[in-house]
Amino acid sequence: MLTLPRKHRRRLQLVVANSLNQILLILFSPLLSFLVIRLSGAELWGSFVNVMIGVQLGASVVSWGNKEYLLREFSRTPAGIAREWQASATSRLPLLVGLGLLLALLYPAGLLPWLLLWAVGLFLSQSHDVLVVYKKEFLLAAALELGSILLILAAVLGQRASLQLPPLVIAFSLANLLKGVAYTLYYRHTTGLFAPAGWLANLRQNFRPAYFSLAFPFFLLGFSGMLNSRIDLYAVNIFLTPTDVAHYQVFTNFMLYIQAAAGFILLPFVKTIYRLETDAIQKICRRLFLLGLFIIGPALALVYLLITHLYRFTLPPAFYFWGALYVLPLYYFLPIIYTLYKAEQQALVIRVNLLGIGLNFVLDLLLLPRIGPAGAIIAAALVKWLIFIIYLRTFQRLARRTA
Repeated sequence: MLTLPRKHRRRLQLVVANSLNQILLILFSPLLSFLVIRLSGAELWGSFVNVMIGVQLGASVVSWGNKEYLLREFSRTPAGIAREWQASATSRLPLLVGLGLLLALLYPAGLLPWLLLWAVGLFLSQSHDVLVVYKKEFLLAAALELGSILLILAAVLGQRASLQLPPLVIAFSLANLLKGVAYTLYYRHTTGLFAPAGWLANLRQNFRPAYFSLAFPFFLLGFSGMLNSRIDLYAVNIFLTPTDVAHYQVFTNFMLYIQAAAGFILLPFVKTIYRLETDAIQKICRRLFLLGLFIIGPALALVYLLITHLYRFTLPPAFYFWGALYVLPLYYFLPIIYTLYKAEQQALVIRVNLLGIGLNFVLDLLLLPRIGPAGAIIAAALVKWLIFIIYLRTFQRLARRTA
């Protein structure tokens, strides 16, 4: 019987635990949307998406790049983990208060207490994500994620056809709050949160206004990328009906999963990309794009079957055509993005993301009132191909400079 060395077994366990955590996150959204749409209708799911994306977008701002920033700080000063963590959490508290005020303006008063608890839960979880990664405790993250998912699914299945928006929001709020509290208790010794001379005793000293400027590059890179991939959904949520929002969210979620396959395929070769010359990277771009062409047909056929026969709603054929055009460019330019990171041109990636966000939203303003949800996927696809052209020309200039 083949036995792996202890170091390799440990590495394999980390990979499996992290993969399990990612798989849970990937499977949960389509499973939940399927249950809600089938049990209570697309209108309820669309109404919930309106709430969910508001809370999650606000929480992304409140997180302010803390994970990436703190990972760098922890690696620089391992003895100062508690100090740096407390400073980050304390400095971001005003953002959490601001999110609470914004939620009070945007959503009904009856939902507000639960939305505040949801926001606090996300704040706690996101504050501890860095410790999960730093300590490589992915099994803990997977266990807490699974517990949250089971709690939400139990609430949905318990209500069935009588499910309404408030109980769904309450289930999400409690699940996220419990997960955040569990992280807080588990890492209390690492963070020094409840120590006699810990966080509460040094609240004023832990507030560092400079944190926002120091962590801003990390925040902007992650936030602009997230917003670039979701601006179409936000526009649909503003201009269209809850039923349209539900259908569009389900479809684009599947498109994002097909896109994510490019990242999973490329992940084992990322370290290699950082060492390769531009000619070799260009070959990887072409091969990954050809693989995307091979994948897209069967993937869209599967999405069509899932939407038509499981979710039981239909979309025009044009949706799938533009969905394919939306997905494919990333299969070519993803290695180029890693190349730009290697060349320390993250600022260019941010500028491209911001251009994509602005142009996508303008196209949504023009197309959504005229042709409905199809306008959003058309706008997203057109912007993706513009980004493709920008990255391709940038890579060509980079190749000429390094030749």
